[in-house]
Amino acid sequence: MNVIYNPYLVVLSAFIAMLASYVALILAGQIPYERGFDRKFWLILGSTSMGMGIWSMHFIAMLAFAIPIFISYDFLIVVVSLIAAIVASAQALSIVSRPIIDNRLLLIGSASMGIAIAGMHYIGMLAMRMQADTSYNPFLFILSVIIAIVVSFVALKIAIFFRDRTGRQAMWGKMGSAVVMGFAVLSMHYTGMAAAVFTPNFNRATEVGSSISNFALATIVGGITFLVLFATLFIVYTNSKTEARV
Repeated sequence: MNVIYNPYLVVLSAFIAMLASYVALILAGQIPYERGFDRKFWLILGSTSMGMGIWSMHFIAMLAFAIPIFISYDFLIVVVSLIAAIVASAQALSIVSRPIIDNRLLLIGSASMGIAIAGMHYIGMLAMRMQADTSYNPFLFILSVIIAIVVSFVALKIAIFFRDRTGRQAMWGKMGSAVVMGFAVLSMHYTGMAAAVFTPNFNRATEVGSSISNFALATIVGGITFLVLFATLFIVYTNSKTEARV
């Protein structure tokens, strides 16, 4: 079955992946210094915004995907995939915010975070409703999970490296790292998509078509995600300015 991608949505998903990675690096430097209620606030805010960024990238990249069969999505399963992304983000932020991080913790955290991210992707695939059966190439399926774990390990190492660094040089370093992390996350998604094999099955019930196009839906999801991520950055920036005056 022929597969095509909307290049504009692919670019949008890549930009969101990089922005979400940058927000994660900024939060990695904020949370370790918080205590009590403030720490919980930053963990919840960070997990939600970072998780939404990762999920949004995957969902928009899925909306960029098209085959010659109408595709709709099960809303409840989509929400479950979003929760998986938030859980993965909470794991990441709780790890990088610890004062001491040994290799054992890093490896365990990378494995659990990578599995959660891969789970988010494949749960999202389960949300697809179409007149086709989905199966997976076992090699590419396993490869996508391995990539998710490796990406998680690299992301955690980068976040730990930059969490105590400040200044202009550190800012450029975080931006460059966010680009690398963004493309690494994208590689997991497209490996997972390449693993999927779609076989037409016209005996399956046809879902009622949505009145909104994939491009419009992706634009709405992307717009909301940008607002959440930029609002998080603004809160971090405002908080740092307030603390600097104290």
